[in-house]
Amino acid sequence: MREHGPFDDDDGRIPPLLRFLGLHLILGAAVGIAIASLIILINLAGLKDLLVETREPFIALLLLYSFNVITFSSVSMGIGIMTLPFDPPDSRIDAENREPPHPRPSDRPVRRDRHRDQRYD
Repeated sequence: MREHGPFDDDDGRIPPLLRFLGLHLILGAAVGIAIASLIILINLAGLKDLLVETREPFIALLLLYSFNVITFSSVSMGIGIMTLPFDPPDSRIDAENREPPHPRPSDRPVRRDRHRDQRYD
């Protein structure tokens, strides 16, 4: 018998929202790697010269690349989440055939509030 992991659906596939976030994570990581490489390539603020002259450039490279990947992956995932449609695609089809959950304001009886009509000086 096969054990189910926390990310498995009934059919064994990863849920669509996690795939969506994973895609944005990969895209953001690629952008972060590209920007970190570009920073080193164009010698921005003399960073390439500092990396060449130091005894341990791997720590600085690891920090530069990892923080760029974390930053741009987070931004990409945030943009992906914020641009999701509000309603799921299936609910738009059902929205035409169902009643609204509460009456519209024009359908409600209007009562006059005595206390609101009094003016305070």
